[in-house]
Amino acid sequence: MAASEQTNDTIIKEEIQSILDDILKIYNQSGKRVSGEFEKGLKATYKPNEAEIEGYIYLSGRGKTQQGNKGEPYLVERIEEWIKSKGIIPIEESMSVTSLAHAIATKIHKEGTNKENHIKPYDGVITPQRIDKIIKRVSQFNVGLFIDSVNTEIAKLQKV
Repeated sequence: MAASEQTNDTIIKEEIQSILDDILKIYNQSGKRVSGEFEKGLKATYKPNEAEIEGYIYLSGRGKTQQGNKGEPYLVERIEEWIKSKGIIPIEESMSVTSLAHAIATKIHKEGTNKENHIKPYDGVITPQRIDKIIKRVSQFNVGLFIDSVNTEIAKLQKV
């Protein structure tokens, strides 16, 4: 894209898309992909001069459910879907997939998950250095516009 065709919004969209691509790259290389829900949930919404990235945080693990907090009512269903996607079969013949999912959800609610086994794709991609790079790129663009505007006005004044 030519510099004259760029705007703050196009710069932001390019940079955010690059971040999303890098997050997906880390995720896909992790071997944690099962249902495709992570990709579906990862998106950006844009407003003039800003963007917001939305996505799932479960790849980073979670702590136990806090007292007084009911937790996620659909955790059992999500775990059941994960079990089916992975092709996991309960060891005990009398145990159903739903029972296994319930047992796993109960353990997660009580103890949380082992965060050492989880990936942190956001932390590795959305860094202070990367944010600084985006800010500098937008700032350079705006300074360039300002200088062009001043030069145009000076040229007009010199013709008078």
